[in-house]
Amino acid sequence: MTGAHEVTVADTVQWLHDEGLARLAVVGGTAPSPMVAFTVEVATGTVTAFPAAVAGPGTDVLTLPADDLPPPAETAKRLVVVGLTATESVLILDLAAIPALGITADRPETTARAWVAQLLLDPEVSITTNSPDLAVPAGNRCRHTFIPGGGTLLTVDDRRPPVTTVMLNPPGDGIDQLEVAQDGSAELYLGSRFWQLRHVMGIGDLTWAALTAQLEPPE
Repeated sequence: MTGAHEVTVADTVQWLHDEGLARLAVVGGTAPSPMVAFTVEVATGTVTAFPAAVAGPGTDVLTLPADDLPPPAETAKRLVVVGLTATESVLILDLAAIPALGITADRPETTARAWVAQLLLDPEVSITTNSPDLAVPAGNRCRHTFIPGGGTLLTVDDRRPPVTTVMLNPPGDGIDQLEVAQDGSAELYLGSRFWQLRHVMGIGDLTWAALTAQLEPPE
C-alpha cells in the first residue's frame, strides 16, 4: 500500500482485490479459530482480525500492519468487501465462517450484487439463487433456480463446507443481519459483534445490466 497520507478508500479497496483479500485468506486459514471479519484502517493500513467466537482459547482480536500479512493464497475464497465503517476502516466478511446471514434493506439486491460480483472472481466459488435480479450468465457458477422454503436467497459454495446462505429481507431476527438504510449506511450484527458502517457497497440496476451484458454465457 502507498504512504498513509496518500491512501484513499478506493486505494484500499483496490489493494484488497489485487492481493489483500488473498493475504487475509491465509490469516483466516491459519488462525486457531475461524475469523469472521477483518477491518483495514484506511489511513494507516492497520489490519484487525475478528474471530467468530468471542470467548475461549484463540478468540483474541488480532491486530497487525498490512505489510506484515503473509503472502497471498491462490484465491480470496469467500471473503467479500462490505463497505466503510464509521471509524474509516474497510470491513471484510469471511462468508465461510457465517452459515446464514440476512441483508435487510429496501433494495437488498444491490448489496447482494456487490457480493456476487466479488465472489465470482474466485473460480472455485459457485452461487445458486432464486432471484432473477442476482443471476448472471455464468452457467453453473451462478445458477438461477427454484429453492424450496420460500424467501429470496442465494447460496455460496467453494467446495469447502458448510455452504453459506444469504437471505434477502428474511423474516424475524433469528440470524445475523446486515441492516442497510436508505442513505447507504448500515449496521452489522454478527453474534455479539457489531459494526456501524458509513457506506455499504452496492451495484445499482444500470451498472448491473452493463456488467452482466459483458459476460458471455459458457458454451
